[in-house]
Formats: sequence, C-alpha cells, structure tokens
Amino acid sequence: MMEELGTKIKKLRNSRRLTQTNLAEKVGCSIGYISQLEKDTVNPSIAVLKKIAVALDVRLVDFFLEPDKQEEIVTKSGKGFEIKYPQGDASIFLLVRDLEGKYMEPLIARFKPGSGSSGLYSHSGGQEFGFVVSGELDLMLEDKKYKLKQSDSFYFDSRRPHGYVNNGKEVSEVIWVICPPTY
Repeated sequence: MMEELGTKIKKLRNSRRLTQTNLAEKVGCSIGYISQLEKDTVNPSIAVLKKIAVALDVRLVDFFLEPDKQEEIVTKSGKGFEIKYPQGDASIFLLVRDLEGKYMEPLIARFKPGSGSSGLYSHSGGQEFGFVVSGELDLMLEDKKYKLKQSDSFYFDSRRPHGYVNNGKEVSEVIWVICPPTY
C-alpha cells in the first residue's frame, strides 16, 4: 500500500534534519500547517507541494511514486503512473515511470472545472511546454493571463512566476513537458 503523503513528507523532513519550524520557514507557511500536513489532516495545493519539494530537495513526483529502478524504454498504455493531487480536482498521468537521470518530465495533466495551481509559483532554471488536448485552461505568467483552448500550446521559462486554472465547464487535458523534471 502506498505510504500516505504526510508520512512521506515527515520522513523526508527528518532525514534532512529539519524541524517543522525550518520547513515552515522555507515553504512560507505556519508550523501548525506543516504539523497538520504531516498528520494528513489537510490537503495541500499543488503550489504548496512544489514549494515543499524544493525545500526538501526532491521532485514533486517523489511524494507519489514508489521506487522502481527497472529502466523502461516504452511505457505501455495503462502502465504509466497516475498522481491524484490531495485536493482531488487535478490529476497527472506520468508518461515515463522513472524520471531519475531523465532530462524531461512528460505528463498528461487533467483539471476539473475550477481546479488549478492555487496561485503562482516558479522553478529554478528550466522550461515548460504544453499542448491543450481538450477543454480550456487559463495560463498565468507573472501579470499576464492567456486563455488556451483545444489545440493551443504554450512554452515558457519555468523561473517566471506562473499558474493555471480551468475556468471552463469541462475537464481540461494538457500534455505537459517540464525540463528538467521538477524538484
């Protein structure tokens, strides 16, 4: 059975000899929130999870993947890995199971109406590309908003503050490639 998100975060925090106070300061949230997160009593947003991943020096997907050291060249249909974010309105289907040593993180992201990143965030160095397969997606880059529809694509520097939200009436599906994989 997959280990709970809060338990993984606590183990990672402890292995790095960080207190809840240290992690809260790095993430920009309260100690109480970190405590609740580690007890699995709150569901963090995607933006908060990314900040925690950066603070713990891990990839975002490491919170959800179980170790698999077998190299795979081909990922057969249904053999990828689906990540359902704790808030339940977004999911990501990794198109490559093991990202270790990879230069790109290809995925399919699905967002229910009203779901998104819950604010702007950025990554250190890297680029992102996306192609809207279906539905709509509002992409925010710094102070600009781009309304994307089916067959639209985007490409931007990951260091720029960015976020996204599905303001449409149906699920949006986006092929998303992040280079290098998010940490």
